[in-house]
Amino acid sequence: MNPLPEPPPAASLTCAQYSGWACCWCGKSLLDVIGAQSAGFARGRSGAHVLDNEVYACPDCAGAPTTQLRSPSP
Repeated sequence: MNPLPEPPPAASLTCAQYSGWACCWCGKSLLDVIGAQSAGFARGRSGAHVLDNEVYACPDCAGAPTTQLRSPSP
């Protein structure tokens, strides 16, 4: 497994990045991506509220090989 750098702070993420719908580093949508992986936890606080949340990275930012769907052979 590739060691990934620490994700950005939770307060600096967009709603899509914080929700896991977009790459936490480049912002690319992950809704139709195969090979996205966990990038760790974005940490943060807002007063007494803890904003820590698991975020995800696209294959390009994570350095993972991309997977393509293949149709079965006849």
